[in-house]
Amino acid sequence: MVRIIFFCLPITLMMLSENREQIMMNYNIEKVFEDFVRDFIQLTPETGAELGLDGYKGLKVPQDRLDDISVVGMDRIYDLYKKYTKRLSDSVPYRLTSSQRVNRDILLKALDYELQGEKYRYHTYLINPGFSFHNKLTTLMTEHHKIRNVKDAQDYIARLRLYPAKIDQALEQLAVREEKKLIPPVFIIEDFQWVVDEFLKNPDTICVLYVSFKDRIDALPDINQKTKTELCAEVRKTINDIVCPAYRRLADYLDTLKIKADDRAGVWKLSDGDEYYRYCLRYHTTTEMTPEAIHQLGLKEVKRIQDEIAGLFKTLGVKGKNYAEMMANYQATTTDSAAPELYYPDNEEGRLQTVAGYQALIDSMAVRLPEMFSVLPKARVRAERVPLFKEATAGTYYQPAKLDGSAPGIFYANLGYRHFKPAMPCLTYHEAIPGHHLQIAIEQESPDTRSFKNLFFFTGFGEGWALYAERLAQEYGFYKDARSRIGYLKSELFRAIRLVLDTGLHYKRWTRDQALQYMRENNGSAWSGEIDRYICWPGQACAYKIGELKFVELREKARAALVGKFDLRDFHAEILKRGSLPLAMLEQIVDDYIKERTKPRPITPDVRKD
Repeated sequence: MVRIIFFCLPITLMMLSENREQIMMNYNIEKVFEDFVRDFIQLTPETGAELGLDGYKGLKVPQDRLDDISVVGMDRIYDLYKKYTKRLSDSVPYRLTSSQRVNRDILLKALDYELQGEKYRYHTYLINPGFSFHNKLTTLMTEHHKIRNVKDAQDYIARLRLYPAKIDQALEQLAVREEKKLIPPVFIIEDFQWVVDEFLKNPDTICVLYVSFKDRIDALPDINQKTKTELCAEVRKTINDIVCPAYRRLADYLDTLKIKADDRAGVWKLSDGDEYYRYCLRYHTTTEMTPEAIHQLGLKEVKRIQDEIAGLFKTLGVKGKNYAEMMANYQATTTDSAAPELYYPDNEEGRLQTVAGYQALIDSMAVRLPEMFSVLPKARVRAERVPLFKEATAGTYYQPAKLDGSAPGIFYANLGYRHFKPAMPCLTYHEAIPGHHLQIAIEQESPDTRSFKNLFFFTGFGEGWALYAERLAQEYGFYKDARSRIGYLKSELFRAIRLVLDTGLHYKRWTRDQALQYMRENNGSAWSGEIDRYICWPGQACAYKIGELKFVELREKARAALVGKFDLRDFHAEILKRGSLPLAMLEQIVDDYIKERTKPRPITPDVRKD
């Protein structure tokens, strides 16, 4: 019997080898990438619309559906992540090209981060005033849902009719969280309730869902007026009869939820809250830094940057016993009454001038980008005002270009307040170029990227790059005077303060008032909306500074290793061409880049004859 097994073993091994070879021949990693995107957007059609994926590389996005945010809907998402983790793990790296290996590893890591969060699936605050499902839904309908013809208009109405189901799903999720005692602080619930109440108090004729639809349908020349009137009437009826009653049910639930909420700000109060926070830090920074290490880094960076700002204050004759006093004295000289020339007029004309001012900064930076970058995106970016319905809750932000080419990148400026001219350059370079727009557009257009990259955003890389872009503008002399340099340093200081505030709230167990006090003392001003962002989005605010410092560290590492061979334009091309990725992977890519450029070149033999 032993002899038989021994005799058959080579044949068995040969058969297994042949089967393995056949499996590898049938394994197509590019198809796995494509299948993941197709399956993902079927479950998340809102993401497909936001990215402009309908028609992109043959993709089809259901334009008459909404994401299923129910418990079962969440199960389907996690099942999808597990399915593709297995499919990707079945690939054999040596069978893949270098580009395929990198993209496989990026997708595996993205899925791993998502699956690590499955145990905390109910810890996130579904309701919050800044980026809850309500704001995302309104943005989908007013900005991302295309209206080009009657079919698009009918799909818009079909989506409005799904609002009751969507809110029922949200209520189901909230009920599970309530049962598990995963309830937001009372002030977060109250702020979200204000957003819902504002939505409900507007009559249908000025409701943003109606106004946006009417403006866009009226602009289409190929639809007759009778059809336009009928479609607008149907939208109004749907808002009154279906959408608003669903929101009233949500408002009623919030009244009962508030009674059960407390005012503790940090996620430490939740079950497994400390472990959840460490996960949030891993997810957003893509590092293994501990909360304590991040807190100490924040304190160190705050002190360094404040000292640098204080030096600039002295050049302007600003005095004070400490940084807080110097900042207060400086700000007193820059108010709109003390220095009106530093602001645009407080009227509609001034708001239009503000947008034009941002566009001028974009245009002037675009001329000089070739000094810093050898690869530039084709997609343009333009400045626009934040939609009015978002002014009370949104900041200034960037919206990537649609992948189908239907819209450029957009830098949205919130005109709900007056913009301080010396601070505008830094904000432009962060949100537009060479910040978010340049990085994301290069990723979208790179032949080395894959469609799935548009579905994930590694915060440490993406926000770290945008903060690094602010620093790059400083190094190239774009901040022309002391006030604009202070504007840049205040932006950097703000991100360093975030390290302290985020860890203070969720790790040190600070109250909301403690966080506001620290922000006021070290930033010169404080506002609760910013603190509430950290409360509702733990860990995210830490990614900016950690990512920026990693970019600087790796650049200087390459510069020191390559000495006279270092080319900043070449370095930027190398680190941007794969798009956003975990910082550990970025470090390996830079190490490989250095090895390749320091590798001894073979000596070509002299074959000349005497």
